[in-house]
Amino acid sequence: DITCRFQLALGKRIKFVPGWDCHGLPIEIKAVEQAQERTTGRHVSADPIQIREAAESLATGAIAEQKASFRQWGIMADWGNPWKTMDADFEIRQLEVFSTMVKKGLINRRFKPVHWSPSSRTALAEAEVEYREDHKSTAAYVKYPMEFRIDDQVSTIGLLIWTTTPWTLPANKAIAVNTNLEYWHIKSRKHGHVVIAKGALPGAKEYLGEDYEVIQMIHGRYLAKREYFDPIELKHIRKKAKPRPILHADFVSPSTGTGLVHIAPGHGMDDYDLCLKHGIAAFTPVDDAGCFSNPVLPRGRNDSLNGKPVLGQGTEAVLEVFDSVGALVKRHVFVHKYPYDWRTKQPLIIRATEQWFADVGQIQAEALESLNAVKFVPETGKDRLMSFVTNRKEWCISRQRAWGVPIPALYHTLSGKAILTAESVDHIITQIKSRGIAAWWSDEDTDPEWVAPSIRAQNPNSVYRRGKDTMDVWFDSGTSWTQMTKDGNSAPADVYLEGTDQHRGWFQSSLLTYIAQHDHQTQAPFKKLITHGFVLDSAGRKMSKSIGNVISPDGIIGGTLLPVGKDRKHEAMGADALRLWVAMSDYTSDVRVSLAVLQNVHIQLKKYRNTFKFTLGVLRDFEGPMMMQPETLQSAHRMALLQLGHTFRLVHTYYSEGNYSKALSEINRYVVKDLSGFYIESVRDVLYLDQGEVRRQAQSTMLIIHQCLQTMLGPITPLLIEEVWDHSPAYVTVNYPHPLQIVWADHQKGLDLFHDARVALDMPTLSKALAAIHAAQESARSKDLMGSGVSCYVRLQVQACDGEGSDVLSCFDRYRSELAMMFAVSAVELDGKGVSPAHGWAGEWMASEEFDVKGVKVIAHVHKPSKAKCIRCWRFLAPPDVPKDAALCDRCDTVIEQLTLKSPELFESVPQAAAAG
Repeated sequence: DITCRFQLALGKRIKFVPGWDCHGLPIEIKAVEQAQERTTGRHVSADPIQIREAAESLATGAIAEQKASFRQWGIMADWGNPWKTMDADFEIRQLEVFSTMVKKGLINRRFKPVHWSPSSRTALAEAEVEYREDHKSTAAYVKYPMEFRIDDQVSTIGLLIWTTTPWTLPANKAIAVNTNLEYWHIKSRKHGHVVIAKGALPGAKEYLGEDYEVIQMIHGRYLAKREYFDPIELKHIRKKAKPRPILHADFVSPSTGTGLVHIAPGHGMDDYDLCLKHGIAAFTPVDDAGCFSNPVLPRGRNDSLNGKPVLGQGTEAVLEVFDSVGALVKRHVFVHKYPYDWRTKQPLIIRATEQWFADVGQIQAEALESLNAVKFVPETGKDRLMSFVTNRKEWCISRQRAWGVPIPALYHTLSGKAILTAESVDHIITQIKSRGIAAWWSDEDTDPEWVAPSIRAQNPNSVYRRGKDTMDVWFDSGTSWTQMTKDGNSAPADVYLEGTDQHRGWFQSSLLTYIAQHDHQTQAPFKKLITHGFVLDSAGRKMSKSIGNVISPDGIIGGTLLPVGKDRKHEAMGADALRLWVAMSDYTSDVRVSLAVLQNVHIQLKKYRNTFKFTLGVLRDFEGPMMMQPETLQSAHRMALLQLGHTFRLVHTYYSEGNYSKALSEINRYVVKDLSGFYIESVRDVLYLDQGEVRRQAQSTMLIIHQCLQTMLGPITPLLIEEVWDHSPAYVTVNYPHPLQIVWADHQKGLDLFHDARVALDMPTLSKALAAIHAAQESARSKDLMGSGVSCYVRLQVQACDGEGSDVLSCFDRYRSELAMMFAVSAVELDGKGVSPAHGWAGEWMASEEFDVKGVKVIAHVHKPSKAKCIRCWRFLAPPDVPKDAALCDRCDTVIEQLTLKSPELFESVPQAAAAG
């Protein structure tokens, strides 16, 4: 919203239509759980129609709640016309993108290994997988027998493999070696003759559990021509045991394991690719629930495995079987990185199933080229996204769930052969348009109306059923660019913004589907890609309900996370506090939120509020700006507008870059240092005490500051700006547009008119002087020598007055009559060549601070005033020889005289001496 509001302030028309990604496993599971609760624990049917109805109802309710929250947070959007991935129009557009990919030959069906979630009972794409570094597996060293001549006699030697997934051993189809490696035939007392790679010898004693004897070297090229046997088959069906090949694979290395790799093409990506080259079919004796299923082992040995989950009892059972035939050498616990279902947080398995894939390798080059024209914030996002695109050749797009957009495939009821052609898909889309997508599940499975006429004509006796797979939800959200239209065609969005995890998710799926849809186009669906980190607690931990460290946005808005006030109540911070915290954070990395952070947000928001209270007070009796010309303005006003112009330009730059924390940091610096620390202190006296054109000049300057500050803060704290507008004086609300409707450039043009090159050159010198004066004043205050800034005189002593020194002295001299106002002191005098102080400086005390200007030494002396304190302006410029209650400086005396003539009733009780001056 900050991004959109800033672009709006630039005068652009913003199209931000909110959308909801409605499908997927989490909402399906939650819908079923809630349905069971409503039926007092009775079983809810797995019927897809019931599941879809429950999921749609849940999604609709969640959308209403989320929409209310977003609106409460001050987010501008077309809330009346959101898109939802469960809307009929969205689903049709998504299916049309799918149809285009079918026509281009990008969609195919294959039996191959995929990430499979037993807990979800569905295939997952890489984008739905997260990895844990602390997963514990039961690893094992197992030997497979190979016929080998030992001592001139044919015997058996064990090929020693190491695996972290012993449950895949029943699906073994080959063993891989590297023909470039040397292998060694070794012998131990307990395990006999075995083969391992030369590089694995140093660890051999550990996993053999005993000393060993090196017999001879065997080259990898020799092993790759041999065959071996399954030890269980060899034990139970020796004569019928079928030999299995030893294959070369480049991925085999002696750095881990033994240099020999057990190959199960049904349970490994590399295994599948290797066996595919050699015509070896994938085999997977594991069902959807992740349990062993027939057939697995010979001669009734299945009984010990069938029905057992492979990630648990199944692993133990497999190791027992291999141990029973003497093939198990060692088992141990191994901690390593392992894939998990990012929704259920349960471990995955690799399992070969028939799935639909998108061949994104065909469009990889165009996708990568398109990213060169995209602006990334932060820039590291480009390398991250390119890496994911580069490493992805296929995208598994089918899911075995009911709540989603169906993959429009038909299957021959007898052969099971899949039908997915451009004609069949387009016909199904036509049927969905007329019947609704729910009919895909509610109609009779073999309803011939879903089959294209040409297919029915070609195969009049064939019966086809509709598939039940749904599309990956990343395909859903990935086609959300279809909602961005221009002249009826999809147009790239100016900005995509999401978390860093979306480089492998939404960002990537959007890019791939967009490139696939548009012929010969190397333009991404986004012009700028902004990624943010995640919210952590004060200890740097991820937010988790189980830990109990989740901080709700409502807690920030309501102020319930802050300590109670004196009235024993929490002070509500409002939605702007939430927005301000977001803007203050460096979103390019993970962000911590804690009580200390929120207290700082609260303080900052109060500072803005108090600043606007002051500017509104100044403008309360404002009757309109004077015709301000730079040359007629007092120097303090010109400096204030220069400072404002500098900040305004810098904040504009940071906003344009999406660097909101830096924009806010610059605004904060300006409010504290330039506005409060310099300008307000300088003109406070004028605003409170002066009359006529002098005061109107200050008010007119303050109006510009007031409006520009609202424009700068508008994208971040719009509710505060609305509140300020509600309290603005009538002249402002009648004669000026709403601050959230002012175009940024209009302010910039106005500020440019007041740019004074001379003042701009002198400002660094004057700023150094002011800083030195403040330092000297603090030194005096620490000794209880003075109070407010006006309770002192200042003498600026320029040590060297030739060359550069003369320029420094001339700089101060140009503003001699205004220095006291600029520095918010009672009087300022210059001390240098040809310039002597006019006042007597023999005070009771003095504090000094030295500073340097272009190599010239200057000393700021702070003195006790020699005159009396004016009872009206409090400056020490009144005659010292009059009573304290009648002491007036010359300026205040003149003002009172004018006011007495204008409004005598105001001075009926004023002492005679004061009225007379």
